[in-house]
Amino acid sequence: MGLTGHRAEAIEIAPADLLTRPDEIYARLHEIGPVHRIRTPDGFEYWLVTGYDLARSALTDRRLSNDPRHTGLVDDGDDTFLPMINSDPPDHTRLRGLLSRTFTPARVERLRPEVRRVVGTLLDDMAPRGTAELVSEFAFPLSVRVLCALLGVPAGDRDAFATWAARTLGVRGAPLPPRERARRIRAYFARLVAAKRETPGDDLLSALVTADDRLSERELSALCVVLVMAGLETTTNLISNGVAVLLREPDRMRGADPEALVEELLRYEGSAGQTAVRIAAEDLDLGGAPVHAGSMVHIGLAAANRDPRRFRDPSRLDVTRPDRRHLAFGHGIHFCLGAPLARMEARVAVDGLLRRFPDLALGCPPYELRWRQVSVLHRLDAVPVTFTGRGTDPREAGRC
Repeated sequence: MGLTGHRAEAIEIAPADLLTRPDEIYARLHEIGPVHRIRTPDGFEYWLVTGYDLARSALTDRRLSNDPRHTGLVDDGDDTFLPMINSDPPDHTRLRGLLSRTFTPARVERLRPEVRRVVGTLLDDMAPRGTAELVSEFAFPLSVRVLCALLGVPAGDRDAFATWAARTLGVRGAPLPPRERARRIRAYFARLVAAKRETPGDDLLSALVTADDRLSERELSALCVVLVMAGLETTTNLISNGVAVLLREPDRMRGADPEALVEELLRYEGSAGQTAVRIAAEDLDLGGAPVHAGSMVHIGLAAANRDPRRFRDPSRLDVTRPDRRHLAFGHGIHFCLGAPLARMEARVAVDGLLRRFPDLALGCPPYELRWRQVSVLHRLDAVPVTFTGRGTDPREAGRC
């Protein structure tokens, strides 16, 4: 059988294998072509784009819809329907335009001193013990505190918010089901939005509430779900997953530029998601594959970032890599608006951690680290580390 960019028969791949053996699976798929029909062990089939060029093109293809209502399984009243990420133009254009006018680079930059302060405080708390668990004691608390500052969560709510967020996202225990998770986030922010209408502050949520192009209450609560999920999961995963990767090969990270380090971690490990899910709005040819209307298409961001046709020796972590045009945050009209904040937090956090604890090491063999899949995201359950704490206080270094 000849190959024309994809295999005619479906390839069976278990989702768990993509967590534990990504290099092996992506390498095999890249040898076959840029797009593949995948079948899971329970019989679910979808198309998976793995080639970098095709993935980048697919992310801007208007025939591939971001609206799950095309499947008939979700409607406007579903708590998991999030117009900001689950819509196409013109609805998406209006919502994204409003958020981009308020969630600006200047607003992100104003958060930098708070990020530095929180990083320093968390490292102070860790230092006397010589051991820590990076997900629950560093990456997640940092993400929560910065998100609270961004959205203007009242100081009196922040401890309870952190406890609730940890349970909601599964940092402590199993994550809540998606509908229950979305319902709880919507309920809390409905109350906070009402308070911001009465007394707005200098925060992102107040800016959204008082914007001239007024959002409906449902649009506002759905946008808060997106901000919470992206602000917590994306940054937590980038920091904790990334540090775990670095500590497998510690010599590669010593003295590295924080910006280059984080960009290579984004390419190598990802952040915003392993795939971008789309639904074919019509029949189309996708890299030689006959995709029918209604078919599910997973644009493999992680796979595209390991495409050897784009990145030399892609399975190698290389902080000197000159090509930084990865797809970790997507591409096109759905490019992650939170990317500047995630990048800034990660640079300050990783640089601060390595400066404060230059002998930082994994507290377990790498094979004992356990991955967890949460929707299209993946993260480590825990990242135990050891250190002596003889380095530089990141609040004084000022490199990031």
